Amino acid sequence: MSEKSTMTRNAMLFLPAKIAEGVLLMAMSSLYSHILTKSAVGLFNATNMMVNFTFLLIAAWMSNSNTRYVAEEFKKDRASRLFSTIAPIYFLLCAVVTVVCAGLFCMTRQTYFLLGAVMFWTYTAFTILNNTMVQLSIIRPAILLSLTSASLKLIMAFLFVGGKAGFNSPTPAILANIIADGVGAIGAVFCLGMPRVVRPRFFSGEMLRKLLKFGVPLMGVALCTALLNLIDRFLVLGIYGDEVFAVYSNNVSIPSSIFNMLSVGVLRGVYPAVLRAWRESGRDAARGLLNAGVRLYMLVAFPAAFGLTAVALPFTRVFFAAGYDAGAPAIGLMSFTMVFMGLTEYANKGFELEQNTRPVILNSALATLVKIVSSVVLIRTMGFLGGAVGSVIALASYFLITSIRVRRYFMWKVPMPTFIRIFGSAALCGAAAYACTLLPLSNLLRLALAIAAGGAVYVLCLLISGEAREEAAQLTKKLRRR
Repeated sequence: MSEKSTMTRNAMLFLPAKIAEGVLLMAMSSLYSHILTKSAVGLFNATNMMVNFTFLLIAAWMSNSNTRYVAEEFKKDRASRLFSTIAPIYFLLCAVVTVVCAGLFCMTRQTYFLLGAVMFWTYTAFTILNNTMVQLSIIRPAILLSLTSASLKLIMAFLFVGGKAGFNSPTPAILANIIADGVGAIGAVFCLGMPRVVRPRFFSGEMLRKLLKFGVPLMGVALCTALLNLIDRFLVLGIYGDEVFAVYSNNVSIPSSIFNMLSVGVLRGVYPAVLRAWRESGRDAARGLLNAGVRLYMLVAFPAAFGLTAVALPFTRVFFAAGYDAGAPAIGLMSFTMVFMGLTEYANKGFELEQNTRPVILNSALATLVKIVSSVVLIRTMGFLGGAVGSVIALASYFLITSIRVRRYFMWKVPMPTFIRIFGSAALCGAAAYACTLLPLSNLLRLALAIAAGGAVYVLCLLISGEAREEAAQLTKKLRRR
């Protein structure tokens, strides 16, 4: 099997699993909106947001460095030196976060700070270790643990409130997330065989310097990425309070969850193959695989963006409690924001493959400046939905800046006819879905018909245009073998 076929197979293996995980996370948000008050949902989302922000700020560099080098190190000594170096760093970062949170607890007496510290421990561990499993092609256990974690976030919260509604504290949701990611992290530790290879004597100063050289420039990028992703939410929370923030954050979390799953699902199949091609076959082979990976991403991202925009209103009315539909327009806006984010992530691979991550800092800093200015102005003038409009503007700017500057290194290319066929098919998918939302039916029936019609139109358009010819042939061949 060719490297491209292997890459496509792995991406397609991840995709259904990541979509399932996205559905579970959407179900989690839906459940939380029903069992918790809006204020409690706002507090939970704020805690979750701060955990994500802290991870991006102080630990993302370690995660990115580990992803870049783990496959090479595993071939040498089962990554004993790498794991033994990263483990103390992880515990040190967790200790720092715990001390800071304990100090905030002493000043405010808010238990959310202590729970947030524990949530940071489990979230960071599971995020890094699950990514590590993917890089080492431990695919099925990685998928199983991701789905287990997402399921537990749903189940445990329901059990903690005893199936009741109107709970006015976010504690059940926070504890559910801690347990879910903790179970996933422990499972990943054993799947990677870390108890057998991690030893204090294998800690390597040389390995640490290598990780820092690659990762430290990304700390500035991580800060900018955190602000790019979250500054609108911080502003909505600060200006409008917990309840409005609950409406806004729950709605924007839908496309964020779906697109993170789609992007990660495809990228986890693509990036390891691109890295191998870069090491073993050179720049041209890696570029060909990256181009194919971006095409795969477009095939799933474009219809998702148009489809979510079309069904946003009935979706919020079906899945969330009353009052959350006020934020429905944010779903569509954030969907296209996430499309730009995914395309920019692929563009940044050119810098990462060259092991020159410094240009990414300036690119992301410029986009962050656009995001801050546009969000402040638009939230003040348009209300909380202005945050989503500012996000579209900022991420479109980020993609434009990155794609221009990375061309001298290594930029992906998708032929214009391919782009037009995929984009046009996705637009027709959205139009068909939106038409179904106008039918005089219940929200649930309109949503179901819209999804079915949009999906059918998209597949039909791809087949008629010939864009899905290769994928259709592979599927037919696989079915005949069975």
